[in-house]
Amino acid sequence: MSRRLNNILEHISIQGNDGETVRAVKRDVAMAALTNQFTMSVESMRQIMTYLLYEMVEGLEGRESTVRMLPSYVYKADPKRATGVFYALDLGGTNFRVLRVACKEGAVVDSSTSAFKIPKYALEGNATDLFGFIASNVKRTMETRAPEDLNRTVPLGFTFSFPVEQTKVNRGVLIRWTKGFSTKGVQGNDVIALLQAAFGRVSLKVNVVALCNDTVGTLISHYFKDPEVQVGVIIGTGPDACYFDRASAVTKDRAFAARESALTPINIQSLHFDSEYRYVLKFQLVYRRSVVKGQQALEKMISGMYLGEIARRVIVHLSSINCLPAALQTALGNRGSFESRFAGMIKPRLQFTRSTIQKVCGVDVQSIEDLRIIRDVCRLVRGRAAQLSASFCCAPLVKTQTQGRATIAIDGSVFEKIPSFRRVLQDNINRILGPECDVRAVLAKDGSGIGAAFISAMVVND
Repeated sequence: MSRRLNNILEHISIQGNDGETVRAVKRDVAMAALTNQFTMSVESMRQIMTYLLYEMVEGLEGRESTVRMLPSYVYKADPKRATGVFYALDLGGTNFRVLRVACKEGAVVDSSTSAFKIPKYALEGNATDLFGFIASNVKRTMETRAPEDLNRTVPLGFTFSFPVEQTKVNRGVLIRWTKGFSTKGVQGNDVIALLQAAFGRVSLKVNVVALCNDTVGTLISHYFKDPEVQVGVIIGTGPDACYFDRASAVTKDRAFAARESALTPINIQSLHFDSEYRYVLKFQLVYRRSVVKGQQALEKMISGMYLGEIARRVIVHLSSINCLPAALQTALGNRGSFESRFAGMIKPRLQFTRSTIQKVCGVDVQSIEDLRIIRDVCRLVRGRAAQLSASFCCAPLVKTQTQGRATIAIDGSVFEKIPSFRRVLQDNINRILGPECDVRAVLAKDGSGIGAAFISAMVVND
């Protein structure tokens, strides 16, 4: 909250005689200010989209940029060419999934998924421990679900959602571990080679033909169902996107650009977008006090890691200036005490707001006005995230001058589980692109895994 607004509210407190009247006026002033701070105009959304477009072009041409614009080395192909059995390995956290997908002319006729938790010794040990554990469980999956696959060579696509430097469709060097991994002997090495060697040690005839991240997997997975899809987006713990573009657009890589008109997913890798642009983050408490201070502003306004924390700090501040019950300031005083899933549980009907706050905080808020303020704070935080996401989703469509119908395939907990997020996102996509647009934002649930299987099919048939 701005210093000027605090001064105004303090002045109201000094001048007022009727306590309830003063509190009501303070509430109105505070909520009007918050609404202004958390609501974006069409012009602001288009401005952010335009700057992202500029950064995308800079990244494609090899100049300094806040987005990396990484080629996937996968090329768009007719899905009907995909026939056979394909495996996928999806590693994006401390659990991994093994998928077996049987396709006939691009349609899935049978699929199965097995999930495994990675033990501590593999997370903290060496590359042999980690990839050996993975390979052993892929073999166990085959033995249990499809023993006939043990006697033939099967292609596998590997979704690896960590920072890598990818130079071929089946080569990617890990830049650094994230998400709690500290496995030794992997950073600086090709993860495909490490996985392939592990399959050899357990005598498994698996050919790791492709490496991708979760956004590319989501895009390709939905492409097999909807040929009009142009963009794949993840809106969960952190936002990212990829989109179909001509290979010739990647002028920083002459060999890659030589395929000219071939369409290929380009991974935007937007983690550091906004670090230089400095879009004014109006309620800056999370931005200033987060681990990476002064950077990754876009992520901190959209990510499921931060939405609950932003709402918590706003509620605590309103409580501290007597716009909400003082008990909330105490109950929500600790960082992380109001998770994003709780902010997502706050729905338009006030009884849901009351029951959620009572469950999370142990505070029974009975005042209708107090409940409305809490509900509206959560709505504003979610709404800004959806508006920023709309800017992010529209940029690739404008970059490629997409005409006619188009689909944006979106996965991730924020898009899937937070009430009204999809509707607000879709409404603002329409506002940014104008009435002539025919763009649909749709849920592409769990696309990263099956997408890797489809990518392996595309590579085998390329």
